[in-house]
Amino acid sequence: MVAKLSANGSAQLQATLDELTQVLPCAYLSLATPEGILFDGTSGVFDKLEQSASPRPASQDDVIWFASTTKLLTAVCYLKLVDQGKLTLDTNLAALYPPLGRAAAQRFLGLDENDKPIFEPNSEPLTLRMMLNQTSGFGMEFGEVVPLWKKVTDKGKGFVNSCKVENLVHTPIVNVPGTKFEYGNSAEWLALILPTIAGVSTEDYLQEYVCKPLGMKSTTYYPFSEDFKDRLMPLRYGLNAEKGDPGSIQWEVLDGQLDLLTLPRTREAIEYPAGGGGIYSKTSDYVLLLRHLLTHYLSLRPDSHVPAPTSPILSSSSVMSLFTPTLPASAYQSLLDMYNPYLSLDAPGQIPLEIGEADWSTAMAIYQPRDRRPRGGFGRKAGSVGWGGAAGTEYFMDPETEIACVFSTQMLPGRNRFVAEAKEKIEKAVYGALAA
Repeated sequence: MVAKLSANGSAQLQATLDELTQVLPCAYLSLATPEGILFDGTSGVFDKLEQSASPRPASQDDVIWFASTTKLLTAVCYLKLVDQGKLTLDTNLAALYPPLGRAAAQRFLGLDENDKPIFEPNSEPLTLRMMLNQTSGFGMEFGEVVPLWKKVTDKGKGFVNSCKVENLVHTPIVNVPGTKFEYGNSAEWLALILPTIAGVSTEDYLQEYVCKPLGMKSTTYYPFSEDFKDRLMPLRYGLNAEKGDPGSIQWEVLDGQLDLLTLPRTREAIEYPAGGGGIYSKTSDYVLLLRHLLTHYLSLRPDSHVPAPTSPILSSSSVMSLFTPTLPASAYQSLLDMYNPYLSLDAPGQIPLEIGEADWSTAMAIYQPRDRRPRGGFGRKAGSVGWGGAAGTEYFMDPETEIACVFSTQMLPGRNRFVAEAKEKIEKAVYGALAA
């Protein structure tokens, strides 16, 4: 049965957005099914720092930073390369691209008592599959080990969202490839490597094979042309947001408050596009990608009532990989350590996912509780896939309900209760707005 909104579903969703922007600076929501777009809504203001009696309202023309939801786009590009026969999921990229080979030649384990690096040789291949499912061996920049390396290295002491090549290529792996889930910089490497494989820039490849076919006209790594001049939303910092009191939030220009965040704001400052977090888009663009992939996936089911897309951007096998578990058992716990808090399933009254109830596909997390309970008792169904971004973006595709959803605000720091609660309220509102 095709999902539809109830008679007052649109009004309910808009009311939820309006409620959220009593605290959040803005809110965007796009919801789709294989048959079309169910809802495109906005609320809030374009710039929280605008001093005006009538601040410019947020609109669906606004282009915002989508952060880590970039990873899905990077994965789709690489799956297209697989479809074109240029590589396979088992291609050893460390052998294909020498700088990656050097970074993967030895594992950095930490520092000795004299603050000298401790290394261990690595002989394991680093495959495309590992790069896509976060088991490549590269560590989290805000984890325990990588900051130790940044402390002592004399090359590439900065972080990858600076889009400086030296900050990426001089950081070694920290885990044995293919053994542990860790949210490292694999996607950044993939964006750096893509021109070597494709023969064109990462941006040009994305536009030709993903954005243009799907009509995603406002999605780019470089939103600096005249067309974006008045639409690129400024990213603001909510001082005191972590205190949990909406009255204490003071909005500021984002300028160095977060050590790990250095977003280039000119094309010249981007040496390579950050494939793990550098895309700019709008929810009404991004939902076109989600709708297309979900439709293709649903069409592959036996006796499906959903027709395949007329012009699919990926092969059926590549689309299947986006919804199929890929992790080894040794990686389950490290994913759970991140995914349960991400979905707030570690909160009082919630049931955390257990080993094997979460996985990662070739692009994103898979929610798969054994008892098939919806997320939080109200949301996405078992088999759903999705992920989010640092400034409050969240997307998911729910094959059982046959919906694709993307929500976003633009707020840093994104790890605060207001953003977490907003994501839950939106998901609850989406399912509550569907017709019975």
